[in-house]
Amino acid sequence: MNELPPDGRHECNAICLGGPCHGVLAHVDQDIGILTVPVPRLSPDEPETCARYRITRERVRYFGQGEPYIALHWADPPCSCGLDP
Repeated sequence: MNELPPDGRHECNAICLGGPCHGVLAHVDQDIGILTVPVPRLSPDEPETCARYRITRERVRYFGQGEPYIALHWADPPCSCGLDP
């Protein structure tokens, strides 16, 4: 899901911290708000769920990346995908 292309670059600029998507990379185009992130499934039989993550001003450096990631903090328990928060 978060595999990098051969050149090692990607468009992700944020990382989920805590909750069911901890460590999942995402792309953020806004400064404030809450994002709905699909929870990685352990098997294809699992239902699709999403978790809400709050955009913060915090930045997290990751080894090998020139720019820090925007920290997305878990906002609440997983919800069904497609439902408005």
